[in-house]
Amino acid sequence: MVCGAFPLLKVIFMRVLCIMGVCYLAALVLLWAGRRGKISRKVAAVVSAVCLLAGSGALAAAVYPIGNSYGKTVNRLTDLSGNGAVVVPSPGSARTTAPLPDGAAQKSVPESGMAISAAAASGELPGPKDNRENVSVISSGTVHDKWIALTFDDGPYPPYTDRLLDVLKAKRIHATFFLVAEQAQQYPELVQRMTAEGHTVGLHAFRHRDFLKLTEEEKRKDLEQGKNLLRDITGKNPVYWRPPHGFRDFSVMETAAAQNLTVVNWSVIPRDWTGIDSQEIFRRVMDKADDGAIVLLHDGDSPGYKASRQATVDAVAPLIDSLREKGYHLVSLEEYVQAEKRPGQ
Repeated sequence: MVCGAFPLLKVIFMRVLCIMGVCYLAALVLLWAGRRGKISRKVAAVVSAVCLLAGSGALAAAVYPIGNSYGKTVNRLTDLSGNGAVVVPSPGSARTTAPLPDGAAQKSVPESGMAISAAAASGELPGPKDNRENVSVISSGTVHDKWIALTFDDGPYPPYTDRLLDVLKAKRIHATFFLVAEQAQQYPELVQRMTAEGHTVGLHAFRHRDFLKLTEEEKRKDLEQGKNLLRDITGKNPVYWRPPHGFRDFSVMETAAAQNLTVVNWSVIPRDWTGIDSQEIFRRVMDKADDGAIVLLHDGDSPGYKASRQATVDAVAPLIDSLREKGYHLVSLEEYVQAEKRPGQ
């Protein structure tokens, strides 16, 4: 009997909507029992309040993007860490380390941002000349020992994704794109451009939907379709996944793990989809930016794809310049993890 009930119990407690339902139902039963004199009214009121708080807390943990209540979620670059290390030069040539995932090799970054900046100015970037556009340039004269990642959701969405890629190429930095696979299917050339120019391509969803409301089969099918489509376009499986809206519960996290996807949310969110202008997007990011931050921006407008994303595009160039001036090295997720050693270093 217990064994037969276990799958049902697992389904109930793996899904936040079921947890909420059980908690709220328990609260109603307790209040009814107190009213009928089955238990003390005071006890019924206190315990039902606890049940209501537990249900509401479970939902809050699912929709709040930061935290690991339902499983490991990457909110900052340092959450990608493990036993490896990126060796980062600090001022005065002393070395400090920043952790990398298990199995990652220890690799060096350039001793001097000035040297790379000078190479960029002269056009003599290290490495094969036909790959220069893929080099992420440290353009400040100071050593970079702070890291930040710009990430973009809901694309590809022309003409805004095209314009954004132009800005990133001109500034010679790499970003991370969490794509809606249905959109990628319509604009594969933009996805191919992302990978050709060195950006990290992650999955947002095959179709942009709230995963908390999907069945187990719907979640599995969505991620499988999305992964397969992006693999067909780029030649490799995506390894990073950002749940739509950042929502996740035990069931969502288990489905992602079964697909070998690392769940990535964010630590800085300027809410650029709300119609604010580029100056406000810039201000909100700069106010919250710190070492290891993952910034959420949007080059797409899911699910309608009607709203303009020009304000976001216009904010990116000044953001890059200001972050560099403050000593940040802007990286994609793969770039941070791999810490690719430049030729000749």
